[in-house]
Amino acid sequence: MSMIKPLVASLERRFAVRPWFFALYALPYRALVARELQLAAVDQRDTVLSIGCGTLPFSAVLAARQSGARVIAVDVDAAAAAQARELVSCLGLSHRITVITADAAVDRLPVATVALVALQAAPKDAIWDNLQRCLLQPNGRAVFRLARPGLEHEYGVFAAAGAAVAETRHRMPTFNRSVLCKAVAHKGIGRRTA
Repeated sequence: MSMIKPLVASLERRFAVRPWFFALYALPYRALVARELQLAAVDQRDTVLSIGCGTLPFSAVLAARQSGARVIAVDVDAAAAAQARELVSCLGLSHRITVITADAAVDRLPVATVALVALQAAPKDAIWDNLQRCLLQPNGRAVFRLARPGLEHEYGVFAAAGAAVAETRHRMPTFNRSVLCKAVAHKGIGRRTA
């Protein structure tokens, strides 16, 4: 088993409520999140689910700051969500970002127009299936970060990535692309409108 995920999680927990650490840690993600927001055409009219926010919700914070969208950051770990909530408050963004504890693969999620799914969030296919129940139709969309070849055993495989309609590339150590998927109305769920 790789040490990458536990090491990163430990580092994030230790410094989660330090705004200086957040700013430093988020540096390589600024351009990356900007590309993902452009890929999904996110703007201030959107509500974004940031799935797998962890203790350092940099994707949620950068999405709110760069697009003006309302963001709901989601993590399955209650302690991580509590630390993320504290950091969001320290950054003065509680009015734009809500942090909740939920399992994105099975729990009913708030209605949104866009989802940004972290590399660590898993299982991706179950998350995608569940997201299609909460993403508004007909323009619901989700961006998934995908592991570099050889690291799928660490972060999981996303079988539905083959149905992606677009992608953007990155130069990150653990992932090298994000794919855009468009939500389709789920059988028996019906189409929601804004």
